[in-house]
Amino acid sequence: MTSLSAPSSPETWVQVWLEAGPEGQVFTYGNPQGLALASGDLVQIRLRGRRHIGLVVAVLRECPDGLQGKGLQPVEGLQQQAAIDASWQALIEAVASSCRTTTFRTLKAALPPGWLGQRAKSAPTRSRQQIWLELNPAAQDAQTQQGSLSQKRLLEALAQQGGAGWLSPLLVRTGVSRSVVDTLERRGLIQKQRRTAPDEGLPEAEFALERPKSLTADQAAALAAIEAAPASSQLLLWGVTGAGKTEVYLQAAAQELAAGRSVLMLTPEIGLIPQLLDRCRARFGMAVAEYHSGCSDGARIKTWRRCLQSQSPLVVVGTRSAVFLPMPKLGLVVLDEEHDRSYKQDSPMPCYHARDVALQRIQLSGARLLLGSATPSLETWLRCQGAQPSCTLLRLPQRIGSSRLPPVRVVDMRQELAEGHRRLVSRPLMERLQALSERGEQAVVLVPRRGYSSFLSCRSCGEVVQCPHCDVALTVHRQRERSWLRCHWCDHRSELENRCGHCGSSAFKPFGAGTQQVLEHLEQELEGLRLLRFDRDTTRGRDGHRHLLERFASGEADVLVGTQMLAKGMDLPRVTLAAVLAADGLLHRPDLRAAEESLQLLLQLAGRAGRGDRPGEVLVQTYSPEHPVIRHLVDGRYEAFLSEELQQRQSAALVPFSRACLLRLAGPSASRTATAAASLAESIRRDADQAGWLIIGPAPAPVARVAGNSRWQLLLHGPAGSPLPLPVETQLRQHLPKDVSLAIDPDPLEL
Repeated sequence: MTSLSAPSSPETWVQVWLEAGPEGQVFTYGNPQGLALASGDLVQIRLRGRRHIGLVVAVLRECPDGLQGKGLQPVEGLQQQAAIDASWQALIEAVASSCRTTTFRTLKAALPPGWLGQRAKSAPTRSRQQIWLELNPAAQDAQTQQGSLSQKRLLEALAQQGGAGWLSPLLVRTGVSRSVVDTLERRGLIQKQRRTAPDEGLPEAEFALERPKSLTADQAAALAAIEAAPASSQLLLWGVTGAGKTEVYLQAAAQELAAGRSVLMLTPEIGLIPQLLDRCRARFGMAVAEYHSGCSDGARIKTWRRCLQSQSPLVVVGTRSAVFLPMPKLGLVVLDEEHDRSYKQDSPMPCYHARDVALQRIQLSGARLLLGSATPSLETWLRCQGAQPSCTLLRLPQRIGSSRLPPVRVVDMRQELAEGHRRLVSRPLMERLQALSERGEQAVVLVPRRGYSSFLSCRSCGEVVQCPHCDVALTVHRQRERSWLRCHWCDHRSELENRCGHCGSSAFKPFGAGTQQVLEHLEQELEGLRLLRFDRDTTRGRDGHRHLLERFASGEADVLVGTQMLAKGMDLPRVTLAAVLAADGLLHRPDLRAAEESLQLLLQLAGRAGRGDRPGEVLVQTYSPEHPVIRHLVDGRYEAFLSEELQQRQSAALVPFSRACLLRLAGPSASRTATAAASLAESIRRDADQAGWLIIGPAPAPVARVAGNSRWQLLLHGPAGSPLPLPVETQLRQHLPKDVSLAIDPDPLEL
């Protein structure tokens, strides 16, 4: 990429970087329209008759030698002016270098979808439809005095706005759920209509924004430390679940906005966006924008342009891809749940970690980085140690108000089995669930896997039904009377057969319990217990997470049964019980980080209970009650676990006291892929040896075949803090056949 240049005059030519090969190529185009173009602009052109969007990298006053009179194709239009400035360009180049990929590939990954590369046919634009609420003038005043406090609050808010208003701002203002709106509509008190919203989005509601909450002494000290932190500094806000980390984020963001600087708030998953987004909008109104894969392409482009062009500071809420948003006056980057592995991009390249990119951003921009977690990662914790730590530790050791962290009760499933109880749910958990309804309480139940059962096996010969395209077992799914098999890797689906394909026996049995089976089991065992399922299969769509959680929060169910999504970011005051089924599935994974991630998940889940006025309780079913993770879960001393884990990793020279890098290869031929992996290993061995790095492999990947492709990998292991002894991917690909793909994953989370 070249440095920026002055806008062009009518007699100019431009060099445009286009998607042609993995690195892209630069082509020269004419500018007969006299468009005012400069380096960093995105333009619409044609390449071999196809529409593309390319990046202007140079403006030429003279036609290059050899191209005069060649009839150069023209630039057809300007897509985005000044899409890339010098500081943002430096970030892209830094990420490309650290991930050992090309600047073009990194640039394409960072920009909104469709903004660089071959351009699809434009779909017809549709007007944005939003819900408009109106008070029903025919409703009796007496009726409005009935109903819940939430219903009265919404009716009062509507009345204050003249009897009508857009749904979304009203929900933010009143803090009620959509189910309250549905109830009022059924009662005939309000009417709903779908109307076209203005292009600039919903009008700002005419009401006072939410005031900041009073801070505890610990929160106030943390906020003061954030404000006093020098430019480019990083801080870890370590707060127990329910300690009020989000309020600290909001008040720190308010300080930045007042100083004319923008704020970027990242959360690891889309399911956590709605709650954080609602709280930001209630506090900052229309200064808030969102950016994540759940948004439409058009919405992401709109947010990107707003960041580029806004004259006032913004608060942007997003997932890991939002870390690349161009925010010229960036003052603060917040990574909530900084320990979460969802911040790591595994594929496609660049395989970046949002935390690492955020560190690169603050070094280039002078912004500060605030990492927040109740269970910080080992890497971040290590940076807080020593005489001169690179990260400042801020603590929130107590929950807000009178609530305390719930006690943990461990159920030894070996004892349950010895006493003749062979069912999926233990007797203590059954008793606790039975009492929920009469107490007016709720529970969340964590199941390690979705689906109905983990796999289907023949009891006669032991054969497990495998995916025909991947080296994994098919998962059993069930809906009403129908059952089927599905691969969670390639999404292959097939019907359940009556007989084993290996021995012909009809003795098939599902093994392991998924969310569907647990739900079915509880429905059979506890009549009248109202249940909802919360996993990827039930939360599809843009607002799937929000709608399901709103149903649960409004009291539609007593128990929410779900996967690991349950443990993250939910604040439900009526939840007094958090339970874990089959915790052993988390504890015994063959992974370096199994213990750390299991304890993080279980402590996060425990934090969902007892956040309201009533005390909470955690119940864990396991066959390994003596496991160190269970021991640390019971005593709640996460810091003691980190100290033990650091000692073990240091004695074995494992991450984070060393570095790792995975080279992943995949191709249709197992032998050709294996040969390519061996050839690649030899090509990098000399440089690796000289840098003190060890090459392990090549070896088949843990899942050796996915979607028909054979997968092999090389593991590089070297000194902590040292650069990768690798050239960029384009040079490495020269040693590979065309049908063998390569991915470079620096500092992988899963080995």
